[in-house]
Amino acid sequence: MRTFEVYLNKKKLCVAGIDADCVLSAIVDYVSRKPGRLHLHVGGLNSAADEHVRWQDRSLRVGDEIRIRIASGKRSDPPTKRFPRDPSEELESKKSYVRHYAKELGWEIRESG
Repeated sequence: MRTFEVYLNKKKLCVAGIDADCVLSAIVDYVSRKPGRLHLHVGGLNSAADEHVRWQDRSLRVGDEIRIRIASGKRSDPPTKRFPRDPSEELESKKSYVRHYAKELGWEIRESG
């Protein structure tokens, strides 16, 4: 299985990996809108179990150093959080996304009853 060995300031945070069909992600993001946010997320989707998993979800600071080693291993740390996919929530999220951008673009959406 593919694994991500994730380090923050030279300290190992986790070894993330899913031994099944999956999506595995390590995301560092910065949002400049006030109050501003620097963030690290390490997680994924276990497609076989139809569940989301998470190893890390933490704030970062200017000066932090993130290192991710991509490896092929037989072991990973257990996720700190697991939660099932919710297809109805995903559908509502998609609808909200489309409505938002339709409004921004001046488009009209006609929904069938």
